[in-house]
Amino acid sequence: MDLYLNDRLMLVLGGSEGLGLACARVLAEEGARLILSSRSMEKLEKAAGSLKGITEPAIIPADVSRVDDLEELHRKVILDHGIPDGIILNAGGPPVGRTMEMGDREWMQALETNLLSGVRTCRLFVPEMVKRKYGRIVAIASSGVKQALAGLVLSNSARMGLQGYLKTLSNEVARHNVLVNMLLPGPTETGRLQSILEKNAATEGKTLEEIVKERAEKIPAGRFGQPHELAGLAAFLISPRNTYITGQAIAVDGGYVQSNL
Repeated sequence: MDLYLNDRLMLVLGGSEGLGLACARVLAEEGARLILSSRSMEKLEKAAGSLKGITEPAIIPADVSRVDDLEELHRKVILDHGIPDGIILNAGGPPVGRTMEMGDREWMQALETNLLSGVRTCRLFVPEMVKRKYGRIVAIASSGVKQALAGLVLSNSARMGLQGYLKTLSNEVARHNVLVNMLLPGPTETGRLQSILEKNAATEGKTLEEIVKERAEKIPAGRFGQPHELAGLAAFLISPRNTYITGQAIAVDGGYVQSNL
């Protein structure tokens, strides 16, 4: 299926590794023009190198938890490239921990990174999409939005807040042909999952292999996801092929979430 992404401009936040880079790769394969952003210029350069032969993305370092960085990112994108046709909202997950273990510093950082970064990015770019009568936003969050995950109180809370914001936003801008959706990855083989599993193993006094086996057995598909399995759906939702899906939070989790909603 042609997603009609040829020459469409896509901004991918957190695009230097993991799910963000997987999305960037699929978008590049579909012919999109890419702007990748993350905190580390070194990682951005490595990511751009991994896409050599497919595309040559623009790279703009920015820490999405910082207001000034987002405003400068917006300025550079608009000045040098124009209004993006689509934006992937993606930010690294906050620290692992239980409810009583987290102090105000951890809470504020999680809210800045995983909630307010999305709010601020939309506040900067969506008015221009509305004026143009076209735009697509896809946020990558976590299955914890639908089923709270043990030991991930910061992620559960901040991402649930982002889901509420994006659902409200989607209702306000849909008639302007700006569609807003969220993807909820379950356990997916990324560096983030690896670090969580290693901490679980240390906490529970088990080997990493035991933890991996136990966690995989809880997934109906019997295995962890691969980044490209989410990226394909993200590419469709952010493409002109998507004309009527908005305001949705869609789990990509091999059946892990047991909610009927």
